[in-house]
Amino acid sequence: MITIGKITYDDLDDLAILYEELSGTKTNLQKFNKNFDWINSNKDYLLIGAKDDNGNLVGSLLGIVCKDLVGECKPFLVIENVIVKSDYRKMGIGKGLMNFIEEFARTRNCYFTMLVSAFSRKNAHKFYESIGYAKDVVRGFKKYL
Repeated sequence: MITIGKITYDDLDDLAILYEELSGTKTNLQKFNKNFDWINSNKDYLLIGAKDDNGNLVGSLLGIVCKDLVGECKPFLVIENVIVKSDYRKMGIGKGLMNFIEEFARTRNCYFTMLVSAFSRKNAHKFYESIGYAKDVVRGFKKYL
């Protein structure tokens, strides 16, 4: 059985490994730990994870509540760094993570959630569409600095 909840300090080694699978690059652990401290103390950030029966972290995502000044000034939530360990995919874990973060967004009165996904991640795009995220509603742009 998979359980989903907030990432803790005990999960950081497993999280670094997941992020290496996501990005294909080694994690800078010194910066990683410092940033985790900041994220963990900020009420507008929620870093969640999915654990298997043995307590191993097998999936994660980050949600960030953003204030807005348009219309009714309702906040929105950005979803980032969505990853499910490759040998745990197609088991409902990603859907569970997304449901969890969407419920968090509702409790924070968010108007919508949004995410971007690399153009090459076709399977991820199919997954997002299968849980109600509409493609072609907006066009994402990213500029590395």
